[in-house]
Amino acid sequence: MPNDRTDIVPVAQVTQVTYLPSPLALYVRALLSSRKPARAQPMPTLAFERRNVPLDAGDIARYALLCGFSEANGVPVTWPHLLAFPLHMLLMTDRAFPFAMLGMVHLANRIRQHAALHVGERLTLDVRCGPLYAHDKGQVFTVVTTARRNGIVVWTGESLYLRTGVRDALGAPYRAELAADDAMTKSATWRVPADLGRQYARVSGDYNPIHLWPFTAKLFGFARPIIHGMWSFARTVAAMDSIPSTSPISPTPPGDGAKLDLLVEFKTPVLLPGEITLWRAADGERVELRDAAGTVPHLRACWRNVATAPFSEPTSSTPDLS
Repeated sequence: MPNDRTDIVPVAQVTQVTYLPSPLALYVRALLSSRKPARAQPMPTLAFERRNVPLDAGDIARYALLCGFSEANGVPVTWPHLLAFPLHMLLMTDRAFPFAMLGMVHLANRIRQHAALHVGERLTLDVRCGPLYAHDKGQVFTVVTTARRNGIVVWTGESLYLRTGVRDALGAPYRAELAADDAMTKSATWRVPADLGRQYARVSGDYNPIHLWPFTAKLFGFARPIIHGMWSFARTVAAMDSIPSTSPISPTPPGDGAKLDLLVEFKTPVLLPGEITLWRAADGERVELRDAAGTVPHLRACWRNVATAPFSEPTSSTPDLS
């Protein structure tokens, strides 16, 4: 569990959050943080906790519909990340946080589900700073989320972000874990509409301008809006339910509420509108989301049963972020 690890930044006091600012207020805070200098600094001793957070049936149903989860999935394994996202923003827009929020590159997410979640339950969410990693394009930092039910950890997540332009970055070298696999076969093709970023913003609360309109995306160097990485991940996980697995150690797909370990690494953005393709490996555990031609990876993902095969620490080469 991340909060039991020694590389989590210790905190003297956890800030209790009883009221969440509006998405507009949070993005105003994000804009104000843009003046922070791009220099390597240790992570601050910040932590935010929100108690009694409901797994609301209506909210989950809207999210599931947009991301392709079926009703049989129950609470999607990616849903707690959305519940914690406002706390992520509070953390990353705090004056003590060393990096500007807007313009960050979302590198990867690791999700560990330790027990099945059910609609109507209530969770306590804890968000704090994790380890730093050095990258050849800047500083990688980690935001760690822990979800507890009745005091028991049921879900943990680690979000890795890159702040480009930081010299002399701190921490061990960042390494991607998932390598390219030319032997994968295509299993699905999806059209992504021009307004998908706005649709997802309404269910997730993530109103980053790069996802909304052509003119707001151009302010940040994108020709067109790009879809949220976490929508792409969720859509991929939802589709994996319909992919039959041939792996003897992974007999069930990731939406069935089993104990799971999921890793996603984001490679290139998905421009809206457009077409994307899903590719799968023969073992049923590894998938890639690619462009329409199947040549450019948007993300790579892998899932395993926690009880039998937890992920190892990253060991492969640094990812291509170009």
